[in-house]
Amino acid sequence: MSNKRLLFIPVSSPEGIGEYMRSLLLAQSLQAEVADSLDIHFILNKHTPYAKTCPFKATLLEHSATKELDSVCAFIAQFKPDVVVFDCAGRAGHMKAAKKVGAKVVFISQHAKKRAKGLKLNRVNLIDAHWVVQPDYCIEPLTWTETTKLDMFSLAPPRNVGPFVAFASSEQKHDVLNRYNLVANDYFIVNAGSGGHSVNNLNCSDIYFEAALKITKLTGLKGVVVFGPNYNKIIPKSDELICLTSLQHTDFLALMNQAKVALLSGGDTLLQAIAVKTPIVACAISKDQNTRLDHCVNTGVVIKTNLDIDEITIKIAQVITEPFYSEFIDKYNQLDNSNSYDVIINSIKSMLAGES
Repeated sequence: MSNKRLLFIPVSSPEGIGEYMRSLLLAQSLQAEVADSLDIHFILNKHTPYAKTCPFKATLLEHSATKELDSVCAFIAQFKPDVVVFDCAGRAGHMKAAKKVGAKVVFISQHAKKRAKGLKLNRVNLIDAHWVVQPDYCIEPLTWTETTKLDMFSLAPPRNVGPFVAFASSEQKHDVLNRYNLVANDYFIVNAGSGGHSVNNLNCSDIYFEAALKITKLTGLKGVVVFGPNYNKIIPKSDELICLTSLQHTDFLALMNQAKVALLSGGDTLLQAIAVKTPIVACAISKDQNTRLDHCVNTGVVIKTNLDIDEITIKIAQVITEPFYSEFIDKYNQLDNSNSYDVIINSIKSMLAGES
């Protein structure tokens, strides 16, 4: 009996990495469960740093897949996948090609603009499952036009399934602390996303590194700075900070889970930190992050900062001061703690098994 075929088509650019990392974690988790009966393939932009290190077979394109219609459709026709996962990517033509070979089509979105793409009328009867990897409080409700389209046409209803978080086990959390000689709740973690973002010609990871130096001197906490796999310079050396290029997803979540506070961007790691109940100071380092960050601020679960080293340092010190810190933790405990990891994994497994 031939193996089932699973194709991942995430947004793939030299700046961001969130969609690829989500797809990669999904692929690795599914491979671990059904390794002997599953062929996994990725379609990626060849100009991304991770394209050459992807542990799965990958077709490399000149651009992100959304910008390439014919080559992606041709590959789908040749590969004949059983399931195609479009993570914030994909054109109606790609989806038609997938349906033509009998594949189930999954669309993952993470903000209102991307969600709207899944509700275009040229997607009628093309998407089998549309998952929005946001909690309810972090995304605007559907518009009247969108709900009307859902009532009138065969469009997959978008379902808010929460942030995508693969929680670390107790053993993983213990191991990662030992590896970096850290004590739980006695350090802070810093990450400006993929490492490829710049504002006013300054790399955001460099700004966060300078802020981390000031934070550790002010607070006495140890600091862990994760520069990101798209950071294209030499990682600086520091006696005060642990500086890393990147981490495995579960190791990163294990460190995040046990940190006193986190300095982050407004990307996927923001919602992951909320899920593991680590107080956050964050800055929007790309346009699509502002709305998400503002929703989190309005919910009272994040402190927003400008990309200014002194402001960042002051706000980190504010967050870890009582009673502010305990109030933050209480707020996290009141939130809906659902996350999308199990929902998506189990649903894709059902699709691969031929279940509706």
